[in-house]
Amino acid sequence: MYRQPSEISIMEASLTVSTHFSAAHRLARPDLDYDTNCGIYGKCARPHGHGHNYHLDVTVRGKIDARTGMVVELGTLHQVLKDVVVEPLDHRFLNKDIPYFAKVVPTAENIAIYIRHRLLEPLQGLGVDLEKVKLYESPNNSCEVYATDSTSPVSSETTVKPKLILV
Repeated sequence: MYRQPSEISIMEASLTVSTHFSAAHRLARPDLDYDTNCGIYGKCARPHGHGHNYHLDVTVRGKIDARTGMVVELGTLHQVLKDVVVEPLDHRFLNKDIPYFAKVVPTAENIAIYIRHRLLEPLQGLGVDLEKVKLYESPNNSCEVYATDSTSPVSSETTVKPKLILV
């Protein structure tokens, strides 16, 4: 009979899964004029927007199940990512199609914060905690946000401090 190592039922582990989506956005604050927005956001402030092929890494943390040896069933986790992140964001113009981004500039940081907020509850329903969201906007830059406070709502005053990483 197969047996898992005895310490497995008390161990926690982190698991990272990846997915991707394509979306367009425009970086501009509506309360600023075009020249000021261009000074802040450069080419990204152009009126018709531009698109990215986003790559997303989501890290969850939980106890390793003694029966399966897994933190969470991978198929179910991927389905949550598809339902909660990919389908709603894929091939969208974020500023116009996602109400949150009508009021919040859809920077990589703010998109990662939005994804973090959307995933918190569904992942808890799977018995795992969200640890980190890493969003690659391009091969040159990515943003990481951590899920240290699962009770904070998404708002334009979100206090999460994203960490930008050049790749």
